Amino acid sequence: MGLMNVIQNTKSIIKNRFVLFFVLLFIISLGNYIITGNILPSTDNINLWFYSGLIMIIISIFFIEPYYTSPKNVITNTIPILLVFLAIKNDFNNILVWKIVFWLIFTLLFLSIISLIVYQENKSPEFWLNKLSNLLKKIVTVLGKGKILFSTIFLLFLYLNITTTGIDDLLKVSNGYFLFLMITWGVILSINPSELPVNFTLNKNEKNGNAVGEIFGVQSKKIFLAKLFEDRKSIKKFDIVKFRYSMQDAENFIITGIIFDTYLLNKEKWIKILQLDLKKETTIKLEKNTVYKISEKDEIEKLNTDLNIDNFVGVIVDNSNIGRIKFEYSKKINDLEEGNLLELEIPQGKNKKRLFYQVVSGITEKEKLEAKNETGYIRGEAIQLGEWQNDKLSFQKFGWVPEINTPIFKADTTNIEIQDFEYPEFKLGVIPNTTLPSVIDLHTAISHHLAVLGVTGTGKSFITREIIKELKKDTNVICVDFTGEYIKELEELNPVALIDKEKLPKLEEIIAKKETEANKGKKADKEALLKLKSQILNQIEKYVEDYIKSDDNLSLFELPELSNTTFILEFTQLFLEGVFNYAKKNTGQKICIVLEEAHTIIPETNFLGDLGDYGSSKALVSKMSQIALQGRKYGVGLIVIAQRTANVSKTVLTQCNTIISFQAFDETSFNFLGNYFGKDFIQTLPNLQQYHAIVTGKAVKANIPMIIDLTRE
Repeated sequence: MGLMNVIQNTKSIIKNRFVLFFVLLFIISLGNYIITGNILPSTDNINLWFYSGLIMIIISIFFIEPYYTSPKNVITNTIPILLVFLAIKNDFNNILVWKIVFWLIFTLLFLSIISLIVYQENKSPEFWLNKLSNLLKKIVTVLGKGKILFSTIFLLFLYLNITTTGIDDLLKVSNGYFLFLMITWGVILSINPSELPVNFTLNKNEKNGNAVGEIFGVQSKKIFLAKLFEDRKSIKKFDIVKFRYSMQDAENFIITGIIFDTYLLNKEKWIKILQLDLKKETTIKLEKNTVYKISEKDEIEKLNTDLNIDNFVGVIVDNSNIGRIKFEYSKKINDLEEGNLLELEIPQGKNKKRLFYQVVSGITEKEKLEAKNETGYIRGEAIQLGEWQNDKLSFQKFGWVPEINTPIFKADTTNIEIQDFEYPEFKLGVIPNTTLPSVIDLHTAISHHLAVLGVTGTGKSFITREIIKELKKDTNVICVDFTGEYIKELEELNPVALIDKEKLPKLEEIIAKKETEANKGKKADKEALLKLKSQILNQIEKYVEDYIKSDDNLSLFELPELSNTTFILEFTQLFLEGVFNYAKKNTGQKICIVLEEAHTIIPETNFLGDLGDYGSSKALVSKMSQIALQGRKYGVGLIVIAQRTANVSKTVLTQCNTIISFQAFDETSFNFLGNYFGKDFIQTLPNLQQYHAIVTGKAVKANIPMIIDLTRE
């Protein structure tokens, strides 16, 4: 193994461009000595310029062309050559050859100057002068390479030797001199300088065409800055690279990462490299601070999988805290959306914690690079959900903030096997684009009251129907609906009318008597009023009892058939009181009252009287508030469905300990829901997709609000 290393190191030194340069000079001098008897060429004009051309080819190939070739470089090469040609014009027997070569080189110089003059910096590349300039630049940089120009000098002076001495005499006198020089020239032209190392080394280094740039500095932990080589500017974001950094404690650690960002600075291309892996590697030694692009297809595919590059989202940036992270967004496939789940790893001793965050916001930012140079990026924000606990079907908060530049990935939860659960636990939905469920305890949701909020068409009635379908297993559900439209939503659940048409006339007759007596004002018989009210309540309680004792678990309380609409509010208030009284007398029953279009039933104080008599409205709100405050003791719970919180009694809404909020736009809803969700989630409400909602509260198995997808297949 030691012998192999010696051989490899010897080959590496021999291939070094500095070593080859001096080796070639030695060979030329040795060949000249063997053939002519002199170490150095003779000093006559022809030999001097002849060898000058050969030496300039070597210098150009080894030390000029590898770094730049531009019209300016061509101008620098052609001017001294033209001056030489003017000096040796009289040495040419055939002046036509001199003229042809001289004017070709002069044309090259002229075109180089023109390409620089016509270029318009303030115009686009498609401007006709700039297109002409670029075309000329391509021509002159190809024809003006030192390899071509100085080969012309070499061959021209070889021609002069032949025409002066004669080819037969040259070969005879020089004893193979012509052949030796031609072979030397051919060998020099065959050298590819881009494959030669610049520095001496005693290690096996991977310095090849995959070297793309040089580490310039460290922006912060895990982020490295590199400047690309002039001929390696085609590198792009998410290319995989590796390198060895000179400031590492050990030299045999190889850093693997991705191109996180690219930008132009002072007419040079720079890249940011994000470290994703650090491995100890003893078989390959990379040149320190040189960045190598990984180009092998199999290796790229393996690293893409190992480093999870397709799911890479960005890195933690400054001003993040325990509950909320900010990240610089950079994703290979631009498919991140509000509500998506992110994950990252935090070291915990020898182990790592897998933490989840939910995206709530994204804004554009500008980053100042230097002087007037700026670049833009997207800064995302996400709320910490925590570590997933499968046994609890929820997240556990983590009490510290991730380090800056920690990589973040779009969560892949397919490897988490969700445990089974059963009623009263109910799957509301999932965190968008994951398999992690949002589970709610329906018994707790109803006993502590549930509010379902959002504008029309977002999914309120849909999820309420799904919840009612589950509740029917052990709860008597009564839906109160003034609109008469809710029966369509519940049609597949086969609801029954709590008070059918045949029973209404009897109730109306008692209510009419009560209203007639009440209209007498001060002359009204209070004892008669109480007796009539008692009759109504007894009758309603009887209807409620009949329903609860029946095999039906879902009923509708609708009032469109009442002939006198002024009775609606008072009748509803008496109905609710009847339900409440029944529950007090019959403990152990589970009753859920669903208030569809809640603003029509329990309006906010500012809206009282909009549906009729102010006193009746106030009494209805008061009764519903009583149920909200005391109903849990007697097994009576609420589901409040509303489009806008502004129109619904806050006394009732504030008693709802579980909230499902779909899309909303009004400021009143933002202010009210802000107390439940916090400002981070409030800003997401206007942007929620259909069937996406924010859920939080006592019944939800989560310690923080979450955006969930309630879509069913």
